[in-house]
Amino acid sequence: SRHSGRSLFDFCSSCSEPGAMPQVLRSFGALQWDEASADGPITFKGTGGGYNTALLQTSGRCGFVMRVQVMRGRMVMAGIAPEDADITHCWLHRKVVGHYIFTKNLTWFGEGGVVGRDVGLPRRSLAVGEQLHIRYIVKPQPELSVSLDGNIFTVVPMEHKYTNCVPCVSLAKSDAIVQIENLHPFEQDEIEGRRTMQDRLWHDRLFTDCTVTCGSSEFHCHRATLANASAVWRTALQSSFREGRDAKLSIEDAHPRTVEAVLKYAYTCEFKFDDAAAALGLAHRYE
Repeated sequence: SRHSGRSLFDFCSSCSEPGAMPQVLRSFGALQWDEASADGPITFKGTGGGYNTALLQTSGRCGFVMRVQVMRGRMVMAGIAPEDADITHCWLHRKVVGHYIFTKNLTWFGEGGVVGRDVGLPRRSLAVGEQLHIRYIVKPQPELSVSLDGNIFTVVPMEHKYTNCVPCVSLAKSDAIVQIENLHPFEQDEIEGRRTMQDRLWHDRLFTDCTVTCGSSEFHCHRATLANASAVWRTALQSSFREGRDAKLSIEDAHPRTVEAVLKYAYTCEFKFDDAAAALGLAHRYE
């Protein structure tokens, strides 16, 4: 690796340890970077000749959030890899090490032969200036999730899970800005606390006050949760029409399993469903 003054990758960190700056653990390919200043980011530039890869060190014992913003080109892979991963053959013959989101079509590439799999994101390129948020949580079990707005995250159902992952970025002739912020213990507790409460609401179904029907299937829900999740549902439940009077929403042009997956997502912000395309279309319809 050699150093360059041109800024194409910016790695920033809000570290739990005072004075800790993000550092390059290892790199592969014609990757260039500037050393981070005492209070500034570390910057990267990738050149031609295939993918250039970097593993970064973080001090976030609970995990981290990485934000990816593509400035030029589309060939950027961003995600996680084990701290001791051999990245010299990371992208040779599809021997992927770790788990990544490809900004060219917002699909998932990962270990176990995962190539171009839907993760609930719209299947398109990450627009110039748009941000992709990637969150990695270590406990209670390793979890990778992605988001375009930074608020609602979709869980990536990775089979190969590690507790020692670090941020990993690969690029080929593309410009991008990447920010990394470590999760502090209280932030992880807050995430887990919200998830636990919403999981309990979804699974226990106590004090439900509305019903969603799909064919012969009925799902008993809470109006406050559905109204908060969807502007369309909020309008329907507040209206003077049948939906509002009877607190009953009907979805007839979808499979009950798809409707159930979208409703569970409204409660828990977790998405684990095989037919991501069908669920994504339904989610877009109801905003």
